Amino acid sequence: MSADVSVLGLGTMGGRVAARAAEVGLDVVGYDPDPAARERAAAAGVTIAGSAEACAGAAPLVIVSVPNPEHVTQLATGALQHCAAGTTVADLSTIDPTTARDAAASLAPRDVAYLDSPVLGRPDKVGNWTLVVGGEADAITRFTPTLLQVAAAKVVRVGDTGAGSVVKVLNNLMFGAINAVTAEAVALCRDNGVDPGVFVDTVADSGAATVSNLFRELAPRIVSGDDDPVFALDLLAKDNRLATELAKASGSRAPIAETVSALNVEAVRLGFGARDSGAVYRAYDGERA
Repeated sequence: MSADVSVLGLGTMGGRVAARAAEVGLDVVGYDPDPAARERAAAAGVTIAGSAEACAGAAPLVIVSVPNPEHVTQLATGALQHCAAGTTVADLSTIDPTTARDAAASLAPRDVAYLDSPVLGRPDKVGNWTLVVGGEADAITRFTPTLLQVAAAKVVRVGDTGAGSVVKVLNNLMFGAINAVTAEAVALCRDNGVDPGVFVDTVADSGAATVSNLFRELAPRIVSGDDDPVFALDLLAKDNRLATELAKASGSRAPIAETVSALNVEAVRLGFGARDSGAVYRAYDGERA
């Protein structure tokens, strides 16, 4: 192993982590199946591995950032089996706790520690993220200094393997609920003869307890029709679906999660999955992309 850190997945989050690792002077190796992602990372000073397997075996800390639980399972049973004994895998992906536990179980026989380490924070705030981590305390402590260098302002152990994923899924459920209710409020303003822009500006500038930073960010974009993706709707739909599955697995009631998830699915069905999460607003009109 010659590198300080490897990054598997060089997309929205992983690409930023890899670039930051290079920026702070670490020897970083990365891989992504997308040639454009590899090209961007290389331009930022990341050494591109010839394969996912080579990337996994290149460093004592492997950071994973992929879109879906299925991708994590594929890596855990495939490329990550090429990690050297003693490697730690910090998985930034938003996944369900069962997938996290299964990944840890797949890697344990190779003496590879798996930490579900999802991100609380917006992509452009890399370096100021909070990582909520599930897994062995010793493995977390060993690589916390590196994770603080390349990704986070805080690394918080929230429990055993899978606990980080629970916290992340519930955080994104709250995001989805605020996203949906903001879109609904804007639509109801429009339908009841109130200028949505006036509503948003007035509420955002007030001291009302209902106002959040996310409302201040999302509402003006919904009103203006700016749906260039910051957090793509199809990813939010996946994350909120994970919340409904989490509730089913624990026998819990989650009517808000179910409602938000259904609204996301409708907007994705209409063709807005690649747009920003605020494009859920379009579901109120049945408008197609």
